[in-house]
Amino acid sequence: MTSEEIFSTALVYEKKIRDLYRSAVENIDDDQGKALFKALAEDEQGHVNFLEHSLGILRENKELDIKKPGTAIPLPARDVEKIQEMAKKIPKNILGDLKRVLNAALALEMETSRFYHDAIQKTRKGPVQDILKKFYEIEQRHVEVVQIELDFASNNGYWFNFMETDMED
Repeated sequence: MTSEEIFSTALVYEKKIRDLYRSAVENIDDDQGKALFKALAEDEQGHVNFLEHSLGILRENKELDIKKPGTAIPLPARDVEKIQEMAKKIPKNILGDLKRVLNAALALEMETSRFYHDAIQKTRKGPVQDILKKFYEIEQRHVEVVQIELDFASNNGYWFNFMETDMED
């Protein structure tokens, strides 16, 4: 795959996940869920903009700017008390829709992460690989954030992929 083909494929992934988040903003009644999906949609739109810009640069045989791809999504807070407090505020009647969207988002984020991981392996060291590595890190962060929110909405005893409490006590 050429760099242009990799970026074109990445653009398909980024648009797909962006559109899912935009749809979720329209369909989820919970303000907290809307805020999360809006932030993720904006983040993904930034990736779309960067990739479209980069494709133009590649086509003109100019040098890529590896500093641009980034994320506004903070690393997930690991304050369990804060998360438990937030969990109490989620209305039970919206959890079905929220979980459905989060499951879909998690699948797409994981698929996108795998794409970037594979693309990194297939490219030579240089600016294109550096950009792909940045995107991979960002998508891994998205996977973690969505997984935390899904655990949170599912109330399954898991936080950050670890059992929060011993269910046998």
